[in-house]
Amino acid sequence: MKKEERENYIFQKKCLLVLLFLFYLNDVSYDAITLRSFGFHFDPSCNFKAIVRSKKDHIHKYVCHIFNSTSGVNYEKLDEMGNVNIIKVKKIDGQEFVFPEASLNIYLDGAGFVALGYIEGKQIEYRLVKNKKEITDNLLYTLSSDVSLDNKNTTAFSFLLWLLKFYTTKLHTDLVMGAGINEDYGAKNWPGLIDALNNDFYKGDYKFASEIKHYVGKELFTDPMVMKTSGFDPYKSLNRELYLFKEAKSFNDSDSTLSHCVDYIKAHPHTSVITYNYDTNLEYLLKKRDIHYNTTYDDNSFVNQDANVDIYHVHGLLPYDKYDQKKFTDSLIFNESEYYYLYNNPYSWNIAKQLHDFKFNTCLFIGISLTDPDMKRLLELANNYLKFNFIFLKKGRDYSPTVFKDLTSYYFTFDLIVIWIDEYEDIAKYLEAL
Repeated sequence: MKKEERENYIFQKKCLLVLLFLFYLNDVSYDAITLRSFGFHFDPSCNFKAIVRSKKDHIHKYVCHIFNSTSGVNYEKLDEMGNVNIIKVKKIDGQEFVFPEASLNIYLDGAGFVALGYIEGKQIEYRLVKNKKEITDNLLYTLSSDVSLDNKNTTAFSFLLWLLKFYTTKLHTDLVMGAGINEDYGAKNWPGLIDALNNDFYKGDYKFASEIKHYVGKELFTDPMVMKTSGFDPYKSLNRELYLFKEAKSFNDSDSTLSHCVDYIKAHPHTSVITYNYDTNLEYLLKKRDIHYNTTYDDNSFVNQDANVDIYHVHGLLPYDKYDQKKFTDSLIFNESEYYYLYNNPYSWNIAKQLHDFKFNTCLFIGISLTDPDMKRLLELANNYLKFNFIFLKKGRDYSPTVFKDLTSYYFTFDLIVIWIDEYEDIAKYLEAL
């Protein structure tokens, strides 16, 4: 996407965010809204429609127009009931805006906005002006973290929860899992796993490992033949790291992140799971709960439509002690060359699945830090300005609050809304609320 197109796209996402916030603020139920991007032959300037079922069961249609500047905007012609006119301005602070007689006008500078007019039969005036001392755009962080905005809607405690409920109710939902989801059991996250495997490969020679990393980075798993001739079996080491770690929490413990994900799956049949993990921990917990599942890890899977959940191991699967079975080791996307092959092959099922679900489903990213440039590239390709995905991130202790503000803005550029948590247990509160 070209720079100008990218900037316009981010602005469109902010327009959607602000409109949804105004619905939240005016006590519109999260399940009463439907977004539409088609059927505008009567008004080619319409970007999208928001169809709202009122508390009296009336249908209200909002025709949303987005303008990239004030130039050429005919406010008088646009001032009709049901019109939402969102206009990009250079700066909110210090400007005067005309209050419309029937429509809703939103003036947005990217960081703050002014909303004037009518929504759900009520006259509104809402102003959010950016703090002059702030360098970056903190629109989403402000709307999602301002406690004064809590309890403004009877269907959700906060705007963030309201957004989560809206998208998970309206769209098919995916749980997207990374290595971090097993951390509370005592398992390593992805960087820890790579470090452990490298330590095995270098036989504990940290000086040699450090010197190699200086030139090639953290991962030396470039070619299976190199590993075999060195006498190193990466799959055996991987098996040990995936399953034979010292447990910090039992897999029978119901108070774990993965167990809470199983609770969500049980409460929401036909949820999908995209996992980058090689282990079968999720399948183990599902089997214990008698929840029928499908597991896909290569091209030759049979997906039964009667299952409660479809699990897609997009980087392959390695069940316990199966490290010598070719059908599993062949499925693994593990070393650098395999990553390059996969992410340069857009027709593979692994890539197609991710692109489709990132674009059209509501994805909840759990245990993923998003440091992988390939995943960010897929999210960029899967942009869709009528929807958001969500990512749970744990706050670092003693970090500056500005870090969380700036990262919230950064993730927003990938269509991701950050849900900042203090402890992993907080994820369960959100999943239970859904």
